[in-house]
Amino acid sequence: MRNPVEGKNIIVIGSGIGGLSVGILLSILNFQVTIVEKNPLPGGLMRSYRRNDIDCPVGVHYVGALGNNEPLGIMFHALGIPVEELFVPMGENGIIDRYIFDDLTFDLPTSIDALEDSLRKTFPQDKPALNFIMTNLREISGKMVDLSFLLSQGNPFQNMDYYQPMGELLDSLGTSAGLRAVLAVPCNLIGVPLDDCPVIFHHMVLASYLFSSWRLKESGSKMTDIFVNRFEELGGKLILNDGVKKISSAEGKVAGVILESDTALSADCVVAAIHPKTLLRLLDKDVLRDSHQRRIQGLKETEGVIAVQVSVDAATHPAIDYNIYRLHRDEKGVIQDGVFYQVKGTNSPGVNLLSIITKSLYSDWSQWQNTSTGKRGREYEERKMNIAENLLMKAEKIFGNLSNARVLDVYTPLTIRDYVNAPEGSCYGIMRSSRQLLKAISLNNIPIPGLCLAGQNAIAPGVMGCLFGSFNAARQIIGTERFAQIIK
Repeated sequence: MRNPVEGKNIIVIGSGIGGLSVGILLSILNFQVTIVEKNPLPGGLMRSYRRNDIDCPVGVHYVGALGNNEPLGIMFHALGIPVEELFVPMGENGIIDRYIFDDLTFDLPTSIDALEDSLRKTFPQDKPALNFIMTNLREISGKMVDLSFLLSQGNPFQNMDYYQPMGELLDSLGTSAGLRAVLAVPCNLIGVPLDDCPVIFHHMVLASYLFSSWRLKESGSKMTDIFVNRFEELGGKLILNDGVKKISSAEGKVAGVILESDTALSADCVVAAIHPKTLLRLLDKDVLRDSHQRRIQGLKETEGVIAVQVSVDAATHPAIDYNIYRLHRDEKGVIQDGVFYQVKGTNSPGVNLLSIITKSLYSDWSQWQNTSTGKRGREYEERKMNIAENLLMKAEKIFGNLSNARVLDVYTPLTIRDYVNAPEGSCYGIMRSSRQLLKAISLNNIPIPGLCLAGQNAIAPGVMGCLFGSFNAARQIIGTERFAQIIK
């Protein structure tokens, strides 16, 4: 969408954090907003689910930059979402993440200054490279707290070197294998390999957690409820359990949607907080040029994950205020595989939750590709449990005896695919790699009047990326100048 919308009636497809946040923002801007969701409950990957009365997270394990004058905190404030009611700060002991390699343990600290000190002490041979990297990191983090960054008034990152692959930059600087491995970890948080991750995305992810890092006080379901309540108190309408089967158009522009129930809803604008490949299936074939459709269909997805939720004895395995990454790298510093661990408290007395997440390719589950959740059979369940037991054995090397641990749930890329209509079950959506960055950026200029994208596929993945996408959608709908005036 290239011109502001005339009219006040907006339909948002999808009620994840991207859909709900754009719905809230547009309601604040005096639009009449209806959010349509295919599932019985709102929230998408933001919502947690319960097993044995324990809340298990899906997409929100920890977030960065939620402080009062930090990017995500500013956006939450603009939406009227109370940070203190939802989140608690991490890093009480000065650690956000612990990276455990075979030959090195590195603790990610709670500020850019502390990171620089730690990197210089750990990798003294990389002094010239660190001079360059830390200068870039500080410059980008400074721009992230500039209001023009949020308002999208021009491009705040004019330096084209910021768009080269991070791996290429490290090659040019001659960094050691150890430093390369440590700096590769933030790329995993957006699902892009170091060798293809733009410097700008790497530095933004890293900087956001160094601003401040936060975990949910309670659950993703509580977070969803607060977003939904805020949306509805502003007059928004939420339709559940009735997905969109078609986006209708008339006279060359969007006219509304038709739901699975055959209900027709008219609209002056439709915001698609869904995957762009899913969006294509909702459009008439002649609405977009073949070349544009092929560009979207050809977008590469980030890799999927398998997640194991485990209940553990709280006395033996107390909650840990930081996350743990167990990583394996080759002699060049390229991370070959890794596992994410988080241990947090629950509402069940004497029980903590251990979350284990690692990479799992969609192709690994091709045998069940044409099945749906809950109907995949015994062999699928046995395969999941075998992987879960193997991951528990590996976890014992870090946490000690887990013989009394109980596997509550295991989800795979197929689970994510069916839940949020994500092709190939990717948690992070399309890959924001240097190789396909121009294709990804073009998604923000869908040449259909009255249609725009939100959610993590619009700008960037993660909670912050979703909210950037929401603010960008609102800017497109009301125009850049008016948006800047109102948000300021």
